[in-house]
Amino acid sequence: MSSGPVPSTLYRLGDLGQCKSGMKVRFLGCVDNYDVKGGALRLKHQYPASSPLSTVHVNIVHVLERLKRHELDVGTWLNVIGYVGRHERALFVQAVAVWDAGDVDVEAYEKAVDERKPCT
Repeated sequence: MSSGPVPSTLYRLGDLGQCKSGMKVRFLGCVDNYDVKGGALRLKHQYPASSPLSTVHVNIVHVLERLKRHELDVGTWLNVIGYVGRHERALFVQAVAVWDAGDVDVEAYEKAVDERKPCT
């Protein structure tokens, strides 16, 4: 029996709404806003291009000390691992790890996520 951490499941940001509260997820998103007082990021991603823009609020209070200033800038692509939560029907993710995605190939990422099609 393993006592290690629960693995995360890779999702598209737009599919996080179908996840149950408490699920550990991993996803990619582009910083749209940083709420300094609330310790939260709003990340966005529009995939497929014909779909509406998807956003999610990510609570970064527990990882803020490890983030670099540029990772909070609007337009930065970030990888996030965290737990799905809901507050008054609003979806959010409590981050346990956040890191810069660098020069990510967004199309290749989208294709890889589509090929995995996680179960909920």
